[in-house]
Amino acid sequence: MTKNNFFSEVAEASSFIFAVAGADDEVVLETIRLALKQNLGKFLLFGKKEDKALTANDSVTWIQADTATAAAEGAILAVKNKEADILVKGFIPTATLMHHVLKKENGLRTGKLLSQIAIFDIPNYHKPLLLTDCAMNVAPKTKEKIAITENAVSVAKKIGILNPKVVLLSAVEEVTDKMPSTVEASEVVNHFGTEIEIAGPLALDVAISKDAAIHKGIKNSIAGEADILIAPNIETGNVLYKSLVYFAGARVGSAIVGAKVPIVISSRNDTPENKLASFILTVRMVGK
Repeated sequence: MTKNNFFSEVAEASSFIFAVAGADDEVVLETIRLALKQNLGKFLLFGKKEDKALTANDSVTWIQADTATAAAEGAILAVKNKEADILVKGFIPTATLMHHVLKKENGLRTGKLLSQIAIFDIPNYHKPLLLTDCAMNVAPKTKEKIAITENAVSVAKKIGILNPKVVLLSAVEEVTDKMPSTVEASEVVNHFGTEIEIAGPLALDVAISKDAAIHKGIKNSIAGEADILIAPNIETGNVLYKSLVYFAGARVGSAIVGAKVPIVISSRNDTPENKLASFILTVRMVGK
């Protein structure tokens, strides 16, 4: 996969169906308009106020849902009944949607840990970069980080990164009891052994810069070549996510993974273009 082309690689029209819970919001609707222009798929829209100009499109179906709960239940039922392939949070509370996702009777759980993953096209990095978990698991320990890593590797392979290089982030490269994230990183690396290409703990500069690794005297084939960054906690992941967007001008798409279908839960501040990027990510995940 070459630099900065991830979000332009959906070349063929998609046959996948998005179920959008809470579609009556202008940013959500604008994202759907952009998606339709790119032939990303079809849309089942659940909400209170229909946009008749949009629903005149043959690829869009409106389902009346007068409350956030009704919108969440309707969209999830569509996924459960295999009428939709991707679940999208529109203008409803995240907690409302996830409450219904986690209900066993809705059949979306797989036994895996749910985690959030984001993929960035960064102007000054030489390939797409995955980051996890920025929004779902607050303070994951070793067991949860193993599951988060498994989810991330699975996503990477689905989108065409067949042998992803994984880095467990911390502030230093030495294992020290004074910094629990270094201990947990080492435990995760030992768990996977040679099953995948994985290293940690590594600081961010070493993970993404060969020059930094050489300067620090760190000899590691993954240094400067990370495909996946595993954040030590939600604070680190969230700050890094927003720093890449606001300071580095990165384009980003994200999703919740570990359920039977990918779930698009974008930030309230995401632009329609970045919400569209999340649609592209999930189409590529399902399509592979």
